[in-house]
Parts: sequence; C-alpha cells; structure tokens
Amino acid sequence: MTELSLSQVTRRYGDVAAIDNINLGVAEGEFLTLLGPSGCGKSTTLAAIAGLDRPTTGRIALGDRELFNADEAIFLPPEARGFGVVFQSYALWPHLTVHNNVAMPLKLRRMPADQRKKRIAEALELVGLSAFASRYPGELSGGQQQRVALARAIVFRPPILLLDEPLSNLDAQLRQQARVWLKDIQRELGITTIYVTHDQDEALAMSDRIVVMRGGKIVQLGTPEQVYGAPLHPFSASFIGNANLVEVEGEQGVQGDGCIVKLADGQILRGHAPGDRLSSGQQLLSIRPHKISSAPLAGASEIKVEFGTESYLGDHFEQQVTVAGSTLRLTLETPVAHGPGSIWIKPEDAAVFSNE
Repeated sequence: MTELSLSQVTRRYGDVAAIDNINLGVAEGEFLTLLGPSGCGKSTTLAAIAGLDRPTTGRIALGDRELFNADEAIFLPPEARGFGVVFQSYALWPHLTVHNNVAMPLKLRRMPADQRKKRIAEALELVGLSAFASRYPGELSGGQQQRVALARAIVFRPPILLLDEPLSNLDAQLRQQARVWLKDIQRELGITTIYVTHDQDEALAMSDRIVVMRGGKIVQLGTPEQVYGAPLHPFSASFIGNANLVEVEGEQGVQGDGCIVKLADGQILRGHAPGDRLSSGQQLLSIRPHKISSAPLAGASEIKVEFGTESYLGDHFEQQVTVAGSTLRLTLETPVAHGPGSIWIKPEDAAVFSNE
C-alpha cells in the first residue's frame, strides 16, 4: 500500500517552530485527522504536505516518490503533487457555474471534453448536486458551496484529499449532516484523506486515527477510542472530552500501572498511570466528568466534597464540587443538594500523569 510519510519535518519562522520534528505515516485509504487548538501546527503540517509551504528540515514522501527533502533540496510544487485540497473558504470562482467550477481541474489537465463531462457528472452526483450544475456559487447555500468545493477536489481522482477546516463555516446541525456524508464519500472513493479541525466531535466521528497536536508537536496518535478512552498526556485528556485536571501528590509511587495519590487536603485516591512512568512527587490527576459518581461504587475511592452550582444541559446536569481547593465538574442525571457530600471514583477512571 502507498503510504504518505513525514520524517523529522520542521517548519521555522525565525526562532519559532510552527511544527517541530513531525514524524507521521498515513496509510492508503485512511482518514487521518490533525486535531488541536489554534496555533498548534495542524494547518502548517497540511500546507507542508500540499506543497503550499516549504518546511525548514525533514522529508515528505508518497511511497517511493519524494515530495520534499531538505537535505537534497527537493521540493515539488503543489501542481506537481496533484493532491485535492478543500479550504475553509471553499475558494469557488463566483463567475463560473457549478459545472464549470468542477470542470476547471480537468481543463487544466487537458482532459478531452467527453471524458470531462462524464467525470463532472459523476462528481456532482456523488455530492448530491446534479440538479445544481447550472447555478452560480452565489445562488447556493453554504453547505452546497462546500459540496461544490469537494466535488472539484475529487473530480480528477487525486491520490490524497486534504481538508482544512472545511465545515467550520456551517451551522451546528448542518455540520453534523456534512460530516456523515463526507465520511461516506471518503469510504466510497477509498481515498486517503487528511483532515484538519479543532472540533473534537468531528475528529471522533470521522477519523480512522487522530493526531493530537500542541505547540507544533504530536502529543498523541491513535484511534478515536484510544485518544478518548486512554489518553497518554494530560493535554489529550483535557482537550478531548474536557477532563478535570487536579494537582496531586504521589503517595506510594507506581504499583504496576496503578498508583496511589494524595489530594491537597490529605484524602487518598487510587488511580492508574498511563505509560507506567510516574515517580514520587507532584502529579496531575485527570478524571472525566461522566466517570465521577455521586453514589457508592464497588472498588472506588470515596472523596469528601462540597456540592455546588448545577447547570441544566438538556439530557443531563453538570454540577460543580469543590475538594482540596480545586473545582471538579460532574455529569449527573439529577443534581445533588448543595453542601457536604461524597463522590466515588474508580481507579481505572482516574488517570495520573507526571506533572512536567
């Protein structure tokens, strides 16, 4: 299988590294998402793959074909790479019809007219816009314009599809619909896709694997189930799923992958250490709100807390509790009366990371 590979790719702007020593392999037909907050380097990574930005060091290759090699001064421009790209702005030509917008990549490749007509019809049918071929972009909704941009990116059958925040201009309900049909189209075509977003729901719903990025570096790489259910870094835990983070003290160090930590008020909690790399001293405890119980659980640690303000969020309540000077958020079906009480946390739900 042809694999896209990035080896030690760095992009510097003066003394600032927008991306720093990125090593990544993308399998043929995979849907890979670059996920992180603004400024984490995900769009810079995508631009380096597309040839829209030239890295400072490293190597990028598609199978045996080198797209960029800093040591050998190799740099293929975007048109030589032949990747399909969809931007956040869609970048449609307003004076051209939908048909002619989609036709442009084929015209540039000098494809015969009869073949162009067939390819355009196939692409528009795939995105559900066959009836809109004669319309202009200004006559379309935002979601329809986004589909035109996708049809234009796939009509020439590129080896890789690159998507940079393509759904961010759509409203919440349309975004949910769009990510379903976008993933369906990707599966139907079997096209290798790299998707940039800051939206964790998009990443979890659409990806085969997720690259979590922060500060130009890869923090974690894994399936949606892995990065959500078994975060290896406190940033992964807090950015995907909004975990509670609390500073604690290592009480007895690591016991296998289990550990015992002490809260600032002296209460003891049993947890687990992803990666089994903890030492004694200050640590960072991560607990997801829905993993905290307001009722006793077998094998769980009981923690004395003060129950506070609750918020109604439709299908559940979110309530705050204070413990040892920290505030935790709980997800509950019914809020607990304000005042002293207890919560219970299982060891497997309390991840403890080295606070470095």
